[in-house]
Amino acid sequence: MRHALAGAVLGGALALGGAAVTAQAAEPAPSPAVSVNEAKAVPASWHFYKAYWTANNCHNAGKALGGTYKCTPGTGHDGEYKWFLYRWY
Repeated sequence: MRHALAGAVLGGALALGGAAVTAQAAEPAPSPAVSVNEAKAVPASWHFYKAYWTANNCHNAGKALGGTYKCTPGTGHDGEYKWFLYRWY
C-alpha cells in the first residue's frame, strides 16, 4: 500500500510539473523594444541593378528609375561586352 501511495504522489507531482512547463512554454516572450537612437544606420552604397547591351539603353533606364545612378562598361558572365546599371541607396 505504501508503494502505491508513493507512486500516486510522485506521478501527480510529475504531471503537475509537466503542466507548469507546458504553460510556461506557451506564453510568448516579450520582444525587446529598440529605440530610434539604438538602431544602427547602414551607409548607402552602389548596388547592381541590371545589365544592358548599349550605353544609351542603360542611361535611359537609369533616368526612368529616378534617383542617383551610374552606367559602367564591362564584360558579363557570358563574356559579352555590356553596360551595367548601378543605383545608389
